[in-house]
Amino acid sequence: MYPIAHNEQLTKNLDMFAKAIGMIVIQWAQAEQMLDLLVAILWHSFDGQCHLKKIPFMLGPKIDFTRKCMASNTTLATFKVRSDTLLNEFSELSTIRHNMTHGAVTTLSPIDESILFSKLDIYGGYHHHREFRILIGDYPRLLDRLISLTSLARELSSDIFELTNHNESFIK
Repeated sequence: MYPIAHNEQLTKNLDMFAKAIGMIVIQWAQAEQMLDLLVAILWHSFDGQCHLKKIPFMLGPKIDFTRKCMASNTTLATFKVRSDTLLNEFSELSTIRHNMTHGAVTTLSPIDESILFSKLDIYGGYHHHREFRILIGDYPRLLDRLISLTSLARELSSDIFELTNHNESFIK
């Protein structure tokens, strides 16, 4: 990492922060890929086409699609509680991840043990500025939640896949 105006502490803070964001991005990709696998299984083996004309690829539609499939198929009823837990966690963590990866850091020195962010959102045809903070101490718990999310998605996908004819091809 390049030194910031020869300030060793700010350079260390930026390096630590960049690594933290990088781990969140990497772990999120792993978790969402497991959700993609679940969506593919539901689409191809559990009549997913009756809910949508195209397989969903954005997170919100994937979550909605999965909820509809789980609610409408009696074979999947035993997985409903697990899928609701998984999808709720995806929704909650998605907001945190989105804020951290799309927000701009406003200071490299922690303030009140937090990293401060600034973000412009667009709604109602206007830009709206907001600020938020992430407690430095929350980062390890956030990473643990993302790792757990990946595991939950992988396990659910695997268990539902066990109900299918294993000769089907989901990935081409």
